[in-house]
Amino acid sequence: MTNLLPYFRNPAPKKDREVPREGFRGYVNLYLTYFWQLMFVNLVFLLACIPVVTIPAAFTALNRVCIKLIHDRYTLVWLEFRDEFCRSFGRSFKIGLPFVPVFFLSYYLLSLGMTNGGNPYGMLFSGVGLLVGLVGLAVFQYAFVLNASLDLPAWAILKNSRALTFLGLKYTIGILGITCFVDVAMLFGFPISLVLLVLGVPTLVQFIVCCLGNIPMQKWIVEPYLRQQEENAGM
Repeated sequence: MTNLLPYFRNPAPKKDREVPREGFRGYVNLYLTYFWQLMFVNLVFLLACIPVVTIPAAFTALNRVCIKLIHDRYTLVWLEFRDEFCRSFGRSFKIGLPFVPVFFLSYYLLSLGMTNGGNPYGMLFSGVGLLVGLVGLAVFQYAFVLNASLDLPAWAILKNSRALTFLGLKYTIGILGITCFVDVAMLFGFPISLVLLVLGVPTLVQFIVCCLGNIPMQKWIVEPYLRQQEENAGM
């Protein structure tokens, strides 16, 4: 793979000059450093989604690459994607399955709202459908960030993702903002917007989602767990 794709080799950590590692500038530098590797993973992600049933595992594997970059600042992107895709395939499917009726319900309620026009029932259906869709989308994003980060059962991932949706509300708003903006832009730009899929938009969105989702995950899940482990070890 390295011989066939020389431009996707992982760059060695830079030692000749200091680069920003924290905050917005650090994330931008990290993304630009791994730009071509992430473009390659973006193509692999799109190909992995084609069978449809593999979409949850593909999302987990893509998030795994992003989370590893955020935590370690270095990763073998192809190996990380491939190994996580295979390792968590069954668990990813279990996590993704409950969201099918959630998104269908949101679509159905929004359709009822548009059918009933501007009457009170139409506004009610539209409002409830939009709320269900936004909450479902937020929980979905957190679930697959957690799935790529923590080795927990599917039910625990879903439970914690629901909690993070509300505990990390300001980050949830950011996640919904970037996800909805891109989804709406892709919808109104169809079919020309399909080119953006190949040009790396899915990977860019998930990289931002992982950057945002990692903060409440560390605060509300990882750090309390580590403190509990230290307390248990000291007893």
